[in-house]
Amino acid sequence: MKYYNKTRTIEQKVNDREILEELKKQNELLNSILSELKSQK
Repeated sequence: MKYYNKTRTIEQKVNDREILEELKKQNELLNSILSELKSQK
């Protein structure tokens, strides 16, 4: 049986956290690419 917390499962919370982490990484990567491109001008 799954554990429910205000209708959201632990799995959903873990998933959301992992997605957030990935988005942060991508964001940092994009920012570094952007600043690199800016510095080349």
